[in-house]
Amino acid sequence: MADQDEVIDRLNDLVSINIDSHRGWAEAAENTNDPALQQFFTQMAEVRERNADELRELVRELGSDPTDAGSVSATMHRWWIDAKQALTGNDAFSVLNEAERGEDAIKDEYEEALTGLEGSGAEPIVRKQYENVRRGHDEVKALRERYRNPRG
Repeated sequence: MADQDEVIDRLNDLVSINIDSHRGWAEAAENTNDPALQQFFTQMAEVRERNADELRELVRELGSDPTDAGSVSATMHRWWIDAKQALTGNDAFSVLNEAERGEDAIKDEYEEALTGLEGSGAEPIVRKQYENVRRGHDEVKALRERYRNPRG
């Protein structure tokens, strides 16, 4: 089991990536003209905001101050730059394709964090969040396929 400082570091890493994800989804919602996508993007932003809030509370319970900053992850940064470019052209398939890349990144972060949180009190909440991240990833992938083949 990781020591308390390692647990706090892992939790703060997840807070950061959820902050990034929230911002990205919120921006995507603001910049799409597709009402169905706007609703989906807004829901994803809300889920990530709740994740960050839960993680911040865990950090506080461990006696530390949670981060309020996004990550410096190059993967997340590239993902949102590419998604933003796709949004300017209102190409739903391209936006969803980039969103899936971002979902891959956050899913990977959760998988890595879980390996270091085994046996800690934070593990159940992080595992629950990981499951909602996986579902979100799968939903993005299904939407992307639907927009790839809108007639079939």
